[in-house]
Amino acid sequence: MRKINLPLILDTLFIALCAFLLFFTALRYYTGNAYVALGFAVCACLLFGCLSFLYISRRQNKKLLISRDEKQKKLLSLHLSLSSDDYICELFEKFLQTEGNKTEIKGEKIYTEDTVYFFDFKMQPLTEDDIAKTIKFKSELKKVFYCCKCSAEALLLAENFLIDVRSIETVYPLLKEKKLLPEKYAYGETKKVSTWKLIKSRFSRKICAPLFWSGAALLILSYFTFFPVYYIVSGGIMLILSAVTLVIT
Repeated sequence: MRKINLPLILDTLFIALCAFLLFFTALRYYTGNAYVALGFAVCACLLFGCLSFLYISRRQNKKLLISRDEKQKKLLSLHLSLSSDDYICELFEKFLQTEGNKTEIKGEKIYTEDTVYFFDFKMQPLTEDDIAKTIKFKSELKKVFYCCKCSAEALLLAENFLIDVRSIETVYPLLKEKKLLPEKYAYGETKKVSTWKLIKSRFSRKICAPLFWSGAALLILSYFTFFPVYYIVSGGIMLILSAVTLVIT
């Protein structure tokens, strides 16, 4: 069952409502004809609603793809950090073999004809000391270091000694392309946040005072405008949100 995209619906309705109120108020004021104003307002509501729906949905889809990849990278980082050396060597041996390399595992390293591969997956970035250990390792072969992330200082040191450092930003697409990503990540299950907590997280005491003064100002202005109902409704909503924010935070 497909989930309802509530943010998209609410954002679209909000923009459509803004367009309706703006066109209806302005045209009724300038033409004096409520029916003409209503007709144009409905057309503007539908037009801007459709345009905003298309734009927001496209932007959300783009953000969703990026956020999914970022989540997968974090899960993969945690997974590899918690995995044994044998598992990591076997995983990357499969990857290197798909590239047509003849591989040999020696200890915690993988050798090919012209390269030796080092692995140090941990949640903290690699330090200069980690790179120094690789530098001390005597070998005529090219050195490639796989890790989750690397500090700027460690990366600079590695470049000076011709060590190719590949972080999770490189590892993830490579394993994904070869369909070698784990079917189930270690400790990948997270508790779902309740709807109430999600709603509550949107409120903060910092917005309580601005909401109150904005709502109060709109109610006061309703005494001096030709269309008081809009000011009363908007101001009332802001005052209610202000009170709710004060209670639940």
